[in-house]
Amino acid sequence: MKSKMQSTTIESVKQVANCLCLDDDLALIDECHSIIFPTEAKRLECFAFAFCDKGCVKYNIDTIPQTVTAGNCIIVSAGQVIDDVRISDDYEGRVVFISQQYVQEVLTGMHGLSSIFLFSRLHPVFSMSREEARNILSFYLLIRQKIGETDHRFRRDTVKALIQAFLYDAGNIFWNVYDAEEAKSTRNEEIFMHFIGMVEKHFKTERRVTWYALQLHMTPKHLSETIKKVSRQTPGEWIDNYVMLELRVLLKNSTLSIKEITERMHFPNQSFLGKYFKQHTGVSPKEYRNDL
Repeated sequence: MKSKMQSTTIESVKQVANCLCLDDDLALIDECHSIIFPTEAKRLECFAFAFCDKGCVKYNIDTIPQTVTAGNCIIVSAGQVIDDVRISDDYEGRVVFISQQYVQEVLTGMHGLSSIFLFSRLHPVFSMSREEARNILSFYLLIRQKIGETDHRFRRDTVKALIQAFLYDAGNIFWNVYDAEEAKSTRNEEIFMHFIGMVEKHFKTERRVTWYALQLHMTPKHLSETIKKVSRQTPGEWIDNYVMLELRVLLKNSTLSIKEITERMHFPNQSFLGKYFKQHTGVSPKEYRNDL
């Protein structure tokens, strides 16, 4: 019987590469040749940004071949599968891994940036100008410096603020690329973008695929087939991803009671919330909070 596909997390990255880390939330890698790349496919359970300064990288993402050259930026979203990574001998570049929980924490209160990770599923590799590349490198080096200042009283808060600024800058690059690509987008991609935009706005109150299909003037079957074709995930899985990330953030970073979280997320009652959370994590909300 075929074994379950292995996952890549911040913890596993720390085991196979020389990296500078902020707990299990963030990992920065300066020398990609230090990474021991697996021979089998792995599913990312975190987000990854990579910047190529020199040389070439070839890999498959969700079975689709990709080629990265100097001046390119790579974004890989959680849930995507990478395999057959090949790095040229003269490759130079940097990689940032960010955990799903930390991404949600960082994005809280920010606007228009969730689309970066959505866009990456459609366009995982895109080019940067020299000025854009210099700006990204400046943020990277400053983040690296602050992570290393372990005696800094506000180290985590400072790094979080820098990551937010970094994402806004990366978001600006993304929008420049998106504006150029928008005319080429397919009808399915447009539906996907509209769907995700609606999920971002309404996932706390609406978790029925039928509701989203109605708003998009589609049948639930057509919506499911379209979203699955573009993203390799069903509409229900996308909705659950947003709900679970929000629940984890509220349990980890707020003093709200389980009852208050139930009300904020518009679950019928605490029992329903508990069953939903345990179905996706294997533990109850209380157990999850106590283990933090």
